[in-house]
Amino acid sequence: MISLPVRRFLTRTLKISSVALSLLLGLTASAKKEEPMPSGPAVFTGSSAAGLAGTKRVAITSVLVSFQVSTSHRTDTNGILANKSDTEAKMVWPTVDNAELGAITDEIYAQLQADLAAHGFEVVPQATVLASPAYQKITKLAGFKNFSKYGNMEGDVMLVEASSLTPYVPFSLEVGTFPYPFKGVIKGWSSKDSGGLTANSTYYTADLPKLEVELAKELNAHVVKATYLVMLGSAKAGTEGRMFRAGTAHSGSSVTNTHTAKIFPQVGIRATHTRIAFRTPTGNPKGQTTSRAKPVPAKDGDVVVTLAQPLLGATDLFSFTSYSEGKGVWGIAPGADMKFTFTATLTDPKAYHDEVVAMVKAAQKDLLALVKQ
Repeated sequence: MISLPVRRFLTRTLKISSVALSLLLGLTASAKKEEPMPSGPAVFTGSSAAGLAGTKRVAITSVLVSFQVSTSHRTDTNGILANKSDTEAKMVWPTVDNAELGAITDEIYAQLQADLAAHGFEVVPQATVLASPAYQKITKLAGFKNFSKYGNMEGDVMLVEASSLTPYVPFSLEVGTFPYPFKGVIKGWSSKDSGGLTANSTYYTADLPKLEVELAKELNAHVVKATYLVMLGSAKAGTEGRMFRAGTAHSGSSVTNTHTAKIFPQVGIRATHTRIAFRTPTGNPKGQTTSRAKPVPAKDGDVVVTLAQPLLGATDLFSFTSYSEGKGVWGIAPGADMKFTFTATLTDPKAYHDEVVAMVKAAQKDLLALVKQ
């Protein structure tokens, strides 16, 4: 669990009460359910600390932060003909400042180096890692441009790597289904920017685990990859439909649908998909395998420590504008599809920066406590 001082720091007082926000946006707060995880702030994923016994040296090759910039929820009445209608609620943050996200990620990278050293590891100098032939093979095979627009099962993300490293993601079979862009919700947001990450490209990096083991052997160090998912909040849609029949058999019937949308903006570090992975010199060059049927924790290393409980922070760092649009369907099956969109603007960049870094620092403390040398 989070210590009381950290919890007090991470939980901020609302500048606008949830009731006022509901009145302003015409909605009420709602939180999305987290996937069930074991007790404890962090857990091993299919591994143990024994796998790190060979050396205390570590070489950091990736500090990748996924900043969630949209999330959505859709529901329908599941009715038939006239009373079938659906509703979608979207919360989007399309105007992210790449420079600010980069500064946050660079600070996280520096903190990771310090934390690894404090936990008894010898951190290989960055220049040595970058000059390694094996590292250069890794970036040639799997690297993509920084600030890459991508997606996951909750919506859209901006992928940001430490500025001195080349971003890359694990081979697809090691990470389950969560990281893939099944439902982008920002119009015009694309995973196919020139040089950016695409879902297809992750299927052609099967040699990545082998190259990471090669790098680990070359440097006599565990290859370290740190992955963080910074949450935006949650959205909830609701639809209720009722059919009314007129008094006579010849006057037909009508349907009334009620559409609702709720959001709860909250900065946080997501559990299950926030992790630190170690690829060891004696590791499996074929990599690990995860389920391809559900969003399970990743196994992108021989030793992987995963955040088991989310860290939740401020709820007052964004302001919102909102609009809704409906599409009528006439004839035999009258009804409407209703979409609510809430567009976020970051109102306090410094507070956002400080909040994310503080939460990642708390997460790293929990993660590295499991592998302390």
